[in-house]
Amino acid sequence: MTLWIVFAAYFVALLVLGEVFGRLKIESLDDYLLSGREHGVAVTSASLIATVIGAGSTLGSAAVAYYVGVSAGWYLFSAGPGLLLLAYTIAPRMRDLSVYTVPGYVQHRYGRRAGLVSAVLGLLAIVLFLSAQFYAMGSLVAELTALDLRPAIGLSALVVMTYTLRGGNWAVHWSDTVQVVLIVAGVAVTVGFLWSRVGGAGAFADPPSAAGFEEIGRTWFHPISKNPVDGFDPVALGNMVTAWVVMSTTWHFAMQSTAQRILSSRDSGVVRRSCVIAAIATLPLGVLFALTGMGARMLLPDLPAPGTMEVLEQVRALPALVAELLAPGWAGLVIAALVAVLMSTCDSALLGATTLVSKDLGPRLRGGGEETERTSTEEVEHSRRWTGGIGLLGLAGALVAPGLVQTLEVVAGIYTVALFGPLVAGHVWKRASGAGALSSMAASGVTALVWRITPLESTTGVHMLNVTLPVALIALVVGSWIVPRRDPETAG
Repeated sequence: MTLWIVFAAYFVALLVLGEVFGRLKIESLDDYLLSGREHGVAVTSASLIATVIGAGSTLGSAAVAYYVGVSAGWYLFSAGPGLLLLAYTIAPRMRDLSVYTVPGYVQHRYGRRAGLVSAVLGLLAIVLFLSAQFYAMGSLVAELTALDLRPAIGLSALVVMTYTLRGGNWAVHWSDTVQVVLIVAGVAVTVGFLWSRVGGAGAFADPPSAAGFEEIGRTWFHPISKNPVDGFDPVALGNMVTAWVVMSTTWHFAMQSTAQRILSSRDSGVVRRSCVIAAIATLPLGVLFALTGMGARMLLPDLPAPGTMEVLEQVRALPALVAELLAPGWAGLVIAALVAVLMSTCDSALLGATTLVSKDLGPRLRGGGEETERTSTEEVEHSRRWTGGIGLLGLAGALVAPGLVQTLEVVAGIYTVALFGPLVAGHVWKRASGAGALSSMAASGVTALVWRITPLESTTGVHMLNVTLPVALIALVVGSWIVPRRDPETAG
């Protein structure tokens, strides 16, 4: 009952927040999509951290850490290099240009054709990502509240859609700020109790055998080779660590959810400082969330095994640890914060997709004309309708075709890796051309699909992304040398 009260109170607070911002702060399209570009370092940093702290870096990190130890912290560590690189390359440039989207920046640098292809790929990636997050959020709510899965998905998705639709970017970024504080504080308190309970760092050197994996012995172990490793080995995941760095680095360059934070800031100086702060924050937070999974292994070694030696993710680790260590009221608040983390990911994806349609694809569908009344009430309401429609599309994907989740890594990988080279090269290499950018997109897509669909990935042991990125970069260079750069205003 306590958990239900906490959930209900939190959901109502989000809806109120969306309505308040909708009434008081939304007067123009810039207000709705980019908070009038008014955010300072505090809100921009917090919202960037909220982008980094998603389901993978909380529930997922703890789930993997249950078996492999602190190396699972790379779910979060891997975002640091990308954010630092972003801070000193295209992020300040994008803000100075006052574009609205990543494809808008691609069009500015490489021409209309490259901008259109990147917008279509971006929308596809975000909608699939949104469906996956709606499904994950509903699954967590269902497990914690005893609701059936479909009603849980629908309820939580509708809450996100409502406050995002009403409050726009203002509601998204301020709710993200609150959610970051809640989850970090809650997990820090949980780890504090854990540390006291197990008796300090020394206890982690000899964890109990995990249920279902007794033959492995009492040590932490590598999830691919099954070789025993030290629980504090920072690269125990080996090949996967590199793939996570590739994914996170390219993700923060290409995904509109990150760009939305950058473009909502007051100026390029705020952008640079906020990216650096968020990058630094990934280090302690990565260790913090990994420790929760390791602690769950220490206190709850009998959690049901995942059922296969190839899927070493104990998805119940973090919720079970919270319930074990905290009083019901506090546990309810931390669990609500976990759901909030997923909400912060969903609202960002939803508004990012709205921005892509409103600013990139919508004008093309209407014949290529640009919006003439950017500050009008009609434009805001038009974008709100897009928010609702895209949200319903993502919800339908989560309800009708949860198998979409299985395609997420491939689709997101194709999009983010495809754009990473053109985005960086466009900043540092004058010869980089539209032909090179399109070549990069095509090469990354083909390589990713071939490597994942055929036996190549399983037989070589090399992750798809570790191959796709160098192939995409080579294609960019070759394409740019063969077809030189043209004026982006006239490039097709």
